[in-house]
Amino acid sequence: MENSIKSVLVMGGAGYLGSMLTEQLIKAGFKVTIFDSLLFTDNHIKDLIESEQCELIQGDIRDSKSVGKAVKEHDAVILLSALVGEGACDRDPDDTVSVNILGSQNVIEACRYYKTKRFIFASTDSCYGIQTGILTELSGLNPISLYAESKTLIEQRIFTAFHEDTQKTMGVARESYPWNPTILRMGTLYGLSRRMRFDLVVNILTWQAAMSGTIPIYGGDQWRPLVHVRDAAKAYLAVLNAPDELVSGQVFNVGSNPQNIQIKDLGKIIAKEFPEAQTEFVPQSPDLRDYHVDFSKINSTLGWEADWTISKGIKEIKESILSGKFGKEILPIYRNS
Repeated sequence: MENSIKSVLVMGGAGYLGSMLTEQLIKAGFKVTIFDSLLFTDNHIKDLIESEQCELIQGDIRDSKSVGKAVKEHDAVILLSALVGEGACDRDPDDTVSVNILGSQNVIEACRYYKTKRFIFASTDSCYGIQTGILTELSGLNPISLYAESKTLIEQRIFTAFHEDTQKTMGVARESYPWNPTILRMGTLYGLSRRMRFDLVVNILTWQAAMSGTIPIYGGDQWRPLVHVRDAAKAYLAVLNAPDELVSGQVFNVGSNPQNIQIKDLGKIIAKEFPEAQTEFVPQSPDLRDYHVDFSKINSTLGWEADWTISKGIKEIKESILSGKFGKEILPIYRNS
């Protein structure tokens, strides 16, 4: 069956994940609009927006009028726009509320009003917080940071709205549903991106190994589910290309089971790439998150699987760092926090 989705609005399309997603969408033949505040400029996406398949709207999701105007013109909406990460949210809690919560609600309401064919919300596995056992999409959430709390609240808002709207259309064909939301709970991202970030665990440890010859491991026993930024982007395409009945009202953890890893073991992988670097263990981690996630659903339902390994991602970052691309110190543009 031919995909009825032709045009995609990527809110936050100039970011670490968004820029790589936009690139993949264009290659897949979609008409793409980037809606972004351009906090980190548009230098890294100029070739994308010069494409006939892509246009740029510099906007803020807190502006409900500009959000509505943009949503109206598209078959699908992907909401990535947010203050991302615990550090960024803790530094500016007021903006976290206004962007991550109020701004996201603007997008949700616009999608409901215009009956958007497909709405995908970028959530996070950080919503699981600190938990034991292997966590599935049905596990309870335990957010322990403002960032995770903001994502959890919007997940709840999406579920409430979807329930309200489907109750109104009970007994009608699924294609008549007012909108089709999907939530993707992303693992911790890593890897080279058009808009690089060095405040993510794999990326920063690779930087430190390359530039200072040390691999600092805070704690080490805590688990993290990792996923390469390109593989994460591929998950959004999998949802866009799936039939409504497989993704409407669904949550998917995004990552691969082999890349659930303890931080101390991540340090060992990095040490193999930098044999002369010294691993330094720091007893207490400032980041208390600790969770082991099951990713079977996205594979069995959508056929998504990771192409990248942690080692391959580290090698690519290393080569880019040593080439001098990012200079000798981490500039603010390469960090969210």
